[in-house]
Amino acid sequence: MRIEEIIAAVEEDIVFGVLPAQARLVEERIMARFDEKRHVIREVFSRLEDLGLVIRMPNKGAVVNELTPEQVRPIYEMRELLETNAAIRTLLPVKSSVIKELTRIQTLHEEATATENFRAVFRLNIEFHRAQYAACSNPYLVQSIEEYARKAHLIRATKYGDAAHMRVVVKQHWAMIKAMGNPDDAKLVELIRQHLPASPDEYIRIYKIRYGTTKHDHDALALVPTIVEARVTAGWHETRLAGPFIGCAGVARFSDSGY
Repeated sequence: MRIEEIIAAVEEDIVFGVLPAQARLVEERIMARFDEKRHVIREVFSRLEDLGLVIRMPNKGAVVNELTPEQVRPIYEMRELLETNAAIRTLLPVKSSVIKELTRIQTLHEEATATENFRAVFRLNIEFHRAQYAACSNPYLVQSIEEYARKAHLIRATKYGDAAHMRVVVKQHWAMIKAMGNPDDAKLVELIRQHLPASPDEYIRIYKIRYGTTKHDHDALALVPTIVEARVTAGWHETRLAGPFIGCAGVARFSDSGY
């Protein structure tokens, strides 16, 4: 189970920009951080590659992936197909024990959202949807949902700093719980369909701004972190970033040989 914990920790750092797009993952540093053997860390890298969070590049090794707009749309098309079909295949109303568990998780999710504990929001969102889709009768469909949800982790954090969006997410989760307690699967399907689009739209908008493929506007540029300090210390390149985009806020440190 240790390997799963390391995968989850690195995955979370990728999502929140501690390990930014195109950063090189250095085996020795990850080994030292988690006090693990090389073969364990290589397995972690391999699993992250399977999830689409890391890619292998010639002469560079494992590098954090950056999805293009052309990749983002198909991922979310698959998510809509899988998740709406899971809703159709969930026998409604679900058992009271399922509603109780979803309510417990969502209460914590709402509290974490209110206090802007975004890492807790991230983890609780995963837990919420895992419990939601566990009620589906097709375990292979549930497994595919998990796979594509994790592929979308690179995309989701773009909206965590948007308070209005997060309030909508909280309301949508409560609405899903209510829908799962009633026999109308069409209502649940529609709620799931409405729940998906905001993150990819925002990710693509910021991607186009970053690479100069769309017209800049003041509000959009405010979401792109600003370099307020850059320095070199003992072989490390340290860049301090500022801005409300939660996925990239903080300090990024690179050595001459990689992250």
